[in-house]
Amino acid sequence: MELENKLKEVDTRTLEQAIAKVITDATGWDYACTIKNIHYENTGMAEIRLTLETTDWLMPKQD
Repeated sequence: MELENKLKEVDTRTLEQAIAKVITDATGWDYACTIKNIHYENTGMAEIRLTLETTDWLMPKQD
């Protein structure tokens, strides 16, 4: 299987959830991720344009 096809097999929603989890774990705030565009290269690389969003800053944390 060609490398660029292996990347294309990954579901976009799965990538969004994984990225959001990493950012959420790193910051402690709940983040959502939306992938806007994926450009696949023929070298097994992908250029991804995404948006990270949180509304946690609107709500004070309760201790």
